[in-house]
Amino acid sequence: MSHCDTVYIIIDGYIDPRCYKGQVPPGRVRLPTGPRSPARGTRVGARERRHPVRAGRRELWTFHLGYGALCLDFANTTSWRGSGAPVDHLPDYEELVRFALQSKLIGEDDARQLRREALRRPATAARVLRQAVTLREALYRIFAGLAGGRRPLPADLATLNASLPSALTPLQVSAGREGFVWRWEGEPGALERLLWPVARDAAVFLTSMNLSRLRTCANPRCRWVFHDGTRSGTRRWCSMAFCGNRAKVGRFRQRRRAARARLAPPRR
Repeated sequence: MSHCDTVYIIIDGYIDPRCYKGQVPPGRVRLPTGPRSPARGTRVGARERRHPVRAGRRELWTFHLGYGALCLDFANTTSWRGSGAPVDHLPDYEELVRFALQSKLIGEDDARQLRREALRRPATAARVLRQAVTLREALYRIFAGLAGGRRPLPADLATLNASLPSALTPLQVSAGREGFVWRWEGEPGALERLLWPVARDAAVFLTSMNLSRLRTCANPRCRWVFHDGTRSGTRRWCSMAFCGNRAKVGRFRQRRRAARARLAPPRR
């Protein structure tokens, strides 16, 4: 891959058919040993956050992709939003690089170069990480609000709009093998280049997609956002394999307890 980020934009094809119900398909990324659920990330303490690239030794998180758009996947880089202990999966710049790698925004060569730049310029890496988190939180509030029938806050739209000039200035149309593609012809070592595709994708999503299909996961502790691409438009869970199955298990246990209560002899 060249030193330019290449993003294929297909407006009616945001939902990757290889991603079944929000799960990362086999072979798309190099998985760590042992699967991780959306809600079982590693909580990172303040001491571990100091290093601009790799904060400390911890089990690598596999980012969950395929929720309808790149910007939605980015907004879902915090787990357990509805709980009292949300888990941030972007505690350092290295994790931002890993998200871009797993999302196919950059290649391994680009990732190595960005890691070297982050080590060489730790203050800049920390600033870009703060920008990434600010953008992510603004996008989540926009998407979750729209899913609940609420208009976005002006401050959140301002955060998105503030990120667009730097994202769109280096954007060019280039001829690829299978047609025309978007390329970012910016400085290869620009640490903020990882945010450019996310900002552009959010703008495209908000201005071209059916926003009435935006949803938040029905699990009150999860609250991830997704675009419902089902024919019936009745999808409730971010992932049937996790949150949906967990709800089914809970209902089954409730029915079993109720049945036992009915069969139990009355107390004397």
